[in-house]
Amino acid sequence: MQAHITLSKKEKRYQFLYLILMLLLALLLLGIIFLHQFRSPFSETDILKVQTLEQKNKFDIQQKVTQPIVDTTFSKIVSLSEENPDPVKESQIEYDISTIRNSFENAGINDERKVGYPLIAEFYKMFLEDKKWLVKKKENIKKYEKQYDDCTIGYQQRKDQLIDRRNSFNAQK
Repeated sequence: MQAHITLSKKEKRYQFLYLILMLLLALLLLGIIFLHQFRSPFSETDILKVQTLEQKNKFDIQQKVTQPIVDTTFSKIVSLSEENPDPVKESQIEYDISTIRNSFENAGINDERKVGYPLIAEFYKMFLEDKKWLVKKKENIKKYEKQYDDCTIGYQQRKDQLIDRRNSFNAQK
């Protein structure tokens, strides 16, 4: 014969609390055992902040060097004459565009803002090409106007010669 043992409500509560505490203790112990090998993501936040600030400072220093070149290159392109192209000035502008494009290549900067400088260089290159295209078009227009003037003068001379021949032919009759 076996006797059936029953617990009172108070004993059931204590047993429940005991099981909960054992569960928490087991979770804590297992957590310590398995997670002690992993690095905490919170321990590196200060290091990441310092690295980010260093990158921003490097970018600011490089930007202070590059920004005057950006400004002067734009003013040089705008000031290019369409009547008298200056190859030396164009060469200097192309060199400045190359400097702008490569200003952040070897700097070792991981700032996302550095992506804008090759785009600025590409815009300046297109702007310079448009200026060169405009100079060539103006030269062609001048050349065609001169050819037209020469042609109209030649046509007028031929017309005058033809009229003189007709008049002399009619005078001989």
